[in-house]
Amino acid sequence: MILTLHRLRTASHWIYAALALSVITACSATRTPTTSPAPAPATPTTAATEAVDIVSVRKRATHAMQRVVDSLVALPQFSNAHWGVLIVVPTRGDTLASANADRLVMPASNQKIVTGAVALAQLGPDYQWRTTFSRTGRVVRGVLNGDIIVSGSGDPSVSTALRRDPLLAFDPLIAALKRDGIRRISGTLRAPSTPAFPGSPVGFGWDYDDLDAPYGAGVTELLFNEGFAEFTVRGCAAVGALACVTSAPVRTSPQIRTSVITRAAGTGRPEIAWWRDSAQTPGITFRGSIAAGDSIVITTALADGRSTYLAAVAEALQRAGIQIERPTRKSRAITTSDVTDTIVVLQSLPLRDVLPAMQKPSQNQIAEAIFRTLGLQATGVGTPDSARAVVERQLTAWGVRADAHAVRDGSGLSRHDYITPRAIVQILDAMRTSPNFRTFVDALPFGGDGTLRNRLKDLGERVHAKTGTIDKARALSGYTTSADGQMIIFSLIANNFTVSNREIERIQDLIVTQLAALRLDLP
Repeated sequence: MILTLHRLRTASHWIYAALALSVITACSATRTPTTSPAPAPATPTTAATEAVDIVSVRKRATHAMQRVVDSLVALPQFSNAHWGVLIVVPTRGDTLASANADRLVMPASNQKIVTGAVALAQLGPDYQWRTTFSRTGRVVRGVLNGDIIVSGSGDPSVSTALRRDPLLAFDPLIAALKRDGIRRISGTLRAPSTPAFPGSPVGFGWDYDDLDAPYGAGVTELLFNEGFAEFTVRGCAAVGALACVTSAPVRTSPQIRTSVITRAAGTGRPEIAWWRDSAQTPGITFRGSIAAGDSIVITTALADGRSTYLAAVAEALQRAGIQIERPTRKSRAITTSDVTDTIVVLQSLPLRDVLPAMQKPSQNQIAEAIFRTLGLQATGVGTPDSARAVVERQLTAWGVRADAHAVRDGSGLSRHDYITPRAIVQILDAMRTSPNFRTFVDALPFGGDGTLRNRLKDLGERVHAKTGTIDKARALSGYTTSADGQMIIFSLIANNFTVSNREIERIQDLIVTQLAALRLDLP
């Protein structure tokens, strides 16, 4: 076994390296010397001896890894922390190391392992979300004398991340309207008053301080650009004049008010505040100042995802030359007097293409849309409670104990999500034997990719794992292969620590690197 030691700068680095070397020492004793003579032809006695030697190698590797894990999690800087660790060789049923494997831990974004696995099992990799566009009224001389009703089911793929220009998702609608000869709409765009994802758009137990951040955006069945927008503030005019503010990817939503003044020199970052007009349409105000010629991009969660989705549709239609006479308005009930005809049903990208956009950057809103979709497909109502019931049933089917998890959302942003390392390993093992395994594992970050872009680069695609980070929780769970090509499943989760996240990452990365260097059978 070979270990490359990088230059180490702190005492803790030396401790980690010394502990890692114990794996080498333990395993090197089983190595056949290169100067040994060629072995004699196998006899029943030598075959039995080789079998004993293989068992011995496996025991030594297991004991070495357990000593490393025990020593690392017992370091003084973790005296107030809680570690949960489980490392197994699934094809043999061997446990290489374990620490608090059956104690509940907060998984952070390791919850996305649960969401992704259950989605593949329940929906399948080819699943597509459907958004139905229907109309009221009649078409007379190219004018639709009525409204367009947009009924969504949680499509998470209408975003710059998955389509570059998310307005292109509405091209089939534009084509259908033009095919019917519609050049103008006298009414408006609206959503049904009974949405597919009822209730609060944010998850149970989400931190109030996160709700303005893009990663804390709420989720509705009409999800546009993962629930957030980018605003560019520019010192575009003479000193003393108002600065310019533009939004993307939709120019017209939310409404913008600004009192940002152009100064000769900058005096800090402009501040933002949300407001609503008499029709309850959200808008955003910018205050402060910016230096002449300077610019800054402010990214924030949308206050009303449905309104922005409808504004995006209107902007796409107007860009294609189809005029809408009235702006979008608050949803109202569709009555029996409304004559509705389906214009088109938009199909999302398939789940197999959406999963990498969730797992690799650890995208919370995609996870929440998938989570609520599980409930919607099973019960007809896309609530977190219905989704939780679907997830719990699937975990039971995989042999996960009912007291080994507490599911509150799909992303792990909730601080009320709990799971044991053993349950995560059981889920990863269930996916290992699933026909959807390749789709599942390819969606996970690998060394140097996604949220592992600065970690485990030397291992590359020999490791596929999901990270997880919220305050006082750091997780890494997934798959790697040993030096002799055997799959290893691991779950390494730390909670309640007071050291830096990087200190936790060093431990996790060291363990995974050592797993990849193990030889579990005779050389």
